[in-house]
Amino acid sequence: MIVGLLVVLSATVAQAATVGHELAQIRTQLAVEYSRAGNLKVALDSADQAIAADPDYLPGHLMRANVLQQLKVDGDAERSYQRALSLAPGNPEANNNYGWFLCQHGRGDESLSYFRRALADPLYESPQTARLNLGVCLAKLGRKAEANDQFLAALQAAPGFAGALTELARLYLEQGNGKLARLYLDRLASTGAPLSADALLLGVGIARLNGDADRERQLVGQLTSRFPDARETQQLLSGL
Repeated sequence: MIVGLLVVLSATVAQAATVGHELAQIRTQLAVEYSRAGNLKVALDSADQAIAADPDYLPGHLMRANVLQQLKVDGDAERSYQRALSLAPGNPEANNNYGWFLCQHGRGDESLSYFRRALADPLYESPQTARLNLGVCLAKLGRKAEANDQFLAALQAAPGFAGALTELARLYLEQGNGKLARLYLDRLASTGAPLSADALLLGVGIARLNGDADRERQLVGQLTSRFPDARETQQLLSGL
């Protein structure tokens, strides 16, 4: 009789765990959608509900950290990233995301090991993202040659990767090499995706470096008409 009861209890616990895991998945996906829509308060509530349903659900902790980071609640965001890493120390997404958090908060030296941990996983589905982030952080630390290598490696992993093409154009613009900067920006434009405000502002700088007044006017027109309220547009106009 006791054995039968234990079997029933075991099955009940397993069923409850499954229900909790499924609920955590649903709540986390809702958090993603609310975050994309800019409704960060509801996104945070959904992430909290996901974790309440399954305290060991890694994506829930990563989503909570991401939302808190957007809300600039940095202490809580860092604790969520650390909780995620305590659950899965080798998880590439957790390592990449925490590395990017550290990089954005002036802790570039600390961030590098997390990106490399992410890249050490041969099953990581988007190594180009970690390589891009690693390259950006290396560039911030003044390690331009290493940054260049990471951007090129990101392109090798994902040809046409917009982030890597943009950062290579930025790197060569900063180095005063207008020819190579233009080459990478043109490759970005050739992907067919509309240029972001950041890329358009880069293009203006590259055109100025190359003395191409017609291209500069064209890019200024695109930036001001497509992104009138963007930070990049205000930066451009304040410099005119």
